[in-house]
Amino acid sequence: LNVIRHNYMIKKLLMAAIAAAACITPVAAEIQPGTSSLLETIDANGILVTIDHEECSTGRYSGQYRWLGFQRELRLCPGETVDAGDHNTVRHEVIHAIQHCVNVARGTSTDDPVMNDVDYLMEFARDHLSIREIEWIQRNYDRSQWLTEIEAFAGARAYTSSELETIFLAACTLQEEDA
Repeated sequence: LNVIRHNYMIKKLLMAAIAAAACITPVAAEIQPGTSSLLETIDANGILVTIDHEECSTGRYSGQYRWLGFQRELRLCPGETVDAGDHNTVRHEVIHAIQHCVNVARGTSTDDPVMNDVDYLMEFARDHLSIREIEWIQRNYDRSQWLTEIEAFAGARAYTSSELETIFLAACTLQEEDA
């Protein structure tokens, strides 16, 4: 029980650090002031937010969205300091969570992007990523993941944390309709 409380306190402190960094870092650094709220929202809606999991020490990733059955997890690896790259990682991984929700609702493969028109998706990607960045994704990810990764990388640039919070709530939670 003490370990759970300790991990909970560390998570809350890191979320507070992310919020504080958003207040003191220039906007050009791409730190989003809504990142802390976004993390709290996904955590409150069934996605476990894990910070600096022991697998982070491998250095293979800076974040990861995972699921096993109904257990969903967003792993973040900021290390000792939180920077603009960490905020970008949150947005990128939340897009994977949104892709998962949308594909479950559609009954399609979780390797499908939300934007199911490939031409539209690639136009969106070219608006937010350079050709070099798209080629990097294609070199570093399995072909089956190209479209979801391109969408996640481009979306992390296109959307603010606050916008992604709204999209997440619409795609991944039951919303009551106004009467």
